[in-house]
Amino acid sequence: MQQPLWGQNRNVADRAYFDLDVERRIISRNGVATQFLNMNLQYVRADGAEFFHVNPAQSFTDALRATCDRFRPVSTILILISYEEAKPSVLQLNVLPLLPGLVRIVLFWMRANIEMLDISAPELSVRERAALNLFAAGLRRDRVAHELNISLPTVDMHSRNLRRKLWARTTPEAVEIAGNMQILQT
Repeated sequence: MQQPLWGQNRNVADRAYFDLDVERRIISRNGVATQFLNMNLQYVRADGAEFFHVNPAQSFTDALRATCDRFRPVSTILILISYEEAKPSVLQLNVLPLLPGLVRIVLFWMRANIEMLDISAPELSVRERAALNLFAAGLRRDRVAHELNISLPTVDMHSRNLRRKLWARTTPEAVEIAGNMQILQT
């Protein structure tokens, strides 16, 4: 599980709360959440109702489903980094079970200079970088194995290492994070 970016010493006013259903529809929110959404409209999709969405969408959807599980709900921490206009933005989303079919999102948001974030590119081996670039090009794992002249278990090992080092749940999410961190070969 990822380590939270913010400790217990943050003010309550810094936290945005959303209550969502499994379809990402906003059921309720606090004032800080309203301010956050007014400043960051890319997180709201309006189709007659308000929906909260983030990218990578698959990781967020998976977290919602796991948290809404009726019998074994699982809390998740998602840390998302975006680089818009050379101003990095860090979101930490704590996805917590609230009621069956409902989750509470506790959102922490920070805009800062990249030097202040202590977010550095992970150390990737030459083979991990090669596999990452091939995954980014859209190649399946069997084609990656062929291109790198390695076995499928070795491709799986590189994929697992990439997910671990980039704090991703899936290989496509690792590719997206690597793209956001600008470590993909162009």
